[in-house]
Amino acid sequence: MGVREELIDWATEFLILASDGVWETMGNEEVVDLLKDVMDPDTSAKLLVDKAAEKGTSTEILSCIVIRFQ
Repeated sequence: MGVREELIDWATEFLILASDGVWETMGNEEVVDLLKDVMDPDTSAKLLVDKAAEKGTSTEILSCIVIRFQ
């Protein structure tokens, strides 16, 4: 996909940076629905990796960073 530029404004709740292993098993809306009510970024990242692994992706190729905006 390369470099992507996005506007971050007052309505932006969080930013998710994840490896292909996450995006190959889960769609954007599914990820947002999973994380929208989880306020702690560490918990969100672990939940996302665990869910992707549960769907069959090897944990060796799963990584993510969740940044919450307040």
